[in-house]
Amino acid sequence: MAQPAALELPLHSRGDLRRLGRRLAGCLRAGDLVVLEGELGAGKTFLARAVARGLGVPPEVRITSPTFDLVHEFPARIPLVHVDLYRLDPGADLLELGLIERIGGDAIVLIEWGARFAAALGGAGITVQLERGAASGRRCAIAALGPGGGELLARVTAALETRGIHGQRCPE
Repeated sequence: MAQPAALELPLHSRGDLRRLGRRLAGCLRAGDLVVLEGELGAGKTFLARAVARGLGVPPEVRITSPTFDLVHEFPARIPLVHVDLYRLDPGADLLELGLIERIGGDAIVLIEWGARFAAALGGAGITVQLERGAASGRRCAIAALGPGGGELLARVTAALETRGIHGQRCPE
């Protein structure tokens, strides 16, 4: 069965966004790359926090946007590398951040504002595009990144078809 080019989801509440993060966490494996895109305030860091919690990062560990530090790493069932490339110039050398070695390696790499670096990242993964809507909450589009991203997109699609994100309570 062919997978969709992108998975489109309405997100009616912060609870839906939290559940999406938990579902994503259940699909991710060491070496996976997730690129989060969307305007300021769209929910990228909130989603990153939900993924981290789903991977087992305890609630007492603060998860904030690494805007100024650029990279935060969290111990979890699979190490999580949370990156924010908002302030980086498109010509910046990502080798200095150590990301290239981690993608496809021992950690899950979750990057906010990483789409403009997709070619340099070279990893197979997914892009999660978040958009704020007027009355309907947010919309989310999940698409394969790179030729090998289809396998991760298939895992995510299967998990969301099986468990969904609407109406089920998800712990903080």
